[in-house]
Amino acid sequence: MTSVQLPDDVAQELLVLTGQSDTDAAVLEAVSDYMEYRRQLKVLEFEGQFDADPTYDYKAQRRLP
Repeated sequence: MTSVQLPDDVAQELLVLTGQSDTDAAVLEAVSDYMEYRRQLKVLEFEGQFDADPTYDYKAQRRLP
């Protein structure tokens, strides 16, 4: 476990924005959201590097056999 010191105003705003009642839970939620955001940015780096298959039918998996 790591300790982080936050200014009181930042901690209070974090509680309001996350809707959490506990500062530890609010920080965990905020960091998790930030990490997910950064993962999505990494995926976007691949945009335009792959050619789409025009014959691929994405709805085919939804059809019952």
